[in-house]
Amino acid sequence: MNNFSTPQRTLLCQTCPFARTTSKEYLDTRGDNGERFLAQANMNAVLPCHCEDHGSATVGVCQQCAGAAKFRANIGVTGLSPTLGTLPPDTENVFATNAELLAHHKGWTVTEAEAVLQGDTLQRWILHEFELGVARSRMVGCDPARSQLVFTYEEQSGAGWRLVK
Repeated sequence: MNNFSTPQRTLLCQTCPFARTTSKEYLDTRGDNGERFLAQANMNAVLPCHCEDHGSATVGVCQQCAGAAKFRANIGVTGLSPTLGTLPPDTENVFATNAELLAHHKGWTVTEAEAVLQGDTLQRWILHEFELGVARSRMVGCDPARSQLVFTYEEQSGAGWRLVK
C-alpha cells in the first residue's frame, strides 16, 4: 500500500497502456502517448488508471495504475516517492523494457525503439513531462479583502481554466 490518497490497483485493466495484450489499435484511439507514458513511468509521477472516472484518469480520484507500477518494477525504477504505489515485477503481462513499450505504442520494432532511445532522449521526454506538470500547476485565487484562499483553478489540456476547489 502507499501513503497517497488513492490506493494502488493490483490488477491490470483490460486496456492498460503498459500491458502487452492491449492492441495498438486501441492505443491509437487514445492518441500518440508512447513517449508520455514512458517518461511519466520513469519519473516520480502519479499515474492514475485511465479506465476510472469515466476515462479522465483524475489524480486523487482514480486508483493508481497497476500497469505503471509493474512496469516501473520491470525496468528497475528506484527512488520513487512513498506516495507512489509499488507492485512486484511482471514481465509476462507488462512490457519488460522501455524499448518494448515504445515499440508497441509506435508500431516499431524493438530495435527501432532502442535506436530512438539512445543518448538523452528519455531524459528530454522526462523534462518535457515535468514542464507540462509545472504548466498545469494550480493557480490560487484569493479574496484580497479577507486575505484568504477562496478557489483554486487548474489548466486542462489547453482548454482554459476550470474551477477544481
